[in-house]
Amino acid sequence: MSESYLTPEQKIRQRHNWFLEADRVGNVSLACLRLGISRKTFYKWRRRFLQMKGDRSALLDRSRRPYRPRRWVKKGLIRRILALRERTRLGPLRLRQLLENQGCKRVPSAFTLSKILKQAGLTRKRSARPKRYRRSFLVPRPGEVLQVDIKYVPYLVEGRRLYQYTALDCCTRLRIVQFSEEMGNHVSKAFIQYVLSLFPFPVKIVQTDNDTTFTHWYTAASKTPLDRPLKSHPFTAMCQRFGAEHRLIPPRTPRLNGKVERSHQTDEEEFYRLRSHGTRSDLEQAFARWLWHYNHTRLHMGIGGKTPLQVLQGFPEYVHIKHLKCYPC
Repeated sequence: MSESYLTPEQKIRQRHNWFLEADRVGNVSLACLRLGISRKTFYKWRRRFLQMKGDRSALLDRSRRPYRPRRWVKKGLIRRILALRERTRLGPLRLRQLLENQGCKRVPSAFTLSKILKQAGLTRKRSARPKRYRRSFLVPRPGEVLQVDIKYVPYLVEGRRLYQYTALDCCTRLRIVQFSEEMGNHVSKAFIQYVLSLFPFPVKIVQTDNDTTFTHWYTAASKTPLDRPLKSHPFTAMCQRFGAEHRLIPPRTPRLNGKVERSHQTDEEEFYRLRSHGTRSDLEQAFARWLWHYNHTRLHMGIGGKTPLQVLQGFPEYVHIKHLKCYPC
């Protein structure tokens, strides 16, 4: 029978019978083999029994509570953590990095921070999904790959739907964003012209999905005769004008544009859910402040806990850059 099902009195008798069996057999190893216990277990309980001079209570399980109580997080620090969470919507890793940068002493671990947030009800339950192997890629220099995508603003502004055009550099995570009331070829063409002329480094590859605002390969190719070349999309033509290659990801593979997709999730969690804006001017002003924070002061764990501007300044030719104009216009 397992010891977990025995009463305290039964445990005392069981362990005392071990000593009697060893005395009867005259060999500890043979007695332990018959009883199904190890020699280490036998000698541990016999040592305790002899130290207590034959007291039966020595054969009871001792408390496993640590001698030194666990160090608790002070209430003032907990209030500070919760206030930072409410204001920034950061996760445990970035919260810990932010507290260290602010000079906080004895910063709790990320696991402790996640427990504090969970006890305060500031986390959400996620459905358990099987992990799939994803192959990540590293971009060594700024401008090697620029990911472009469109996001719907999650609420109506002045009774209209707005679209967020986003361009993100895969190396530094620097972003440029514009808002538009429609999705069209002329809007995407104007946006990529604005982006390529604003980034402080030349862009080699512009990567997008297969939306009709970026390409008409899947809509016009079937209508164009085989003896005629496919007419270039205005977005592609603008990329070529700046010496950049327009690359399309395969259909139904948004993970290949994962960096800009992840930045849209960050916008949703740390900007749109905090407050809704009634007018477009208010939205653009608020998003301009948020985007400046994203590029200049927000810590990104995907680039080693640095800001995008710090990563850009890590290259000798871009040390002189102090800020980037990235506001919606």
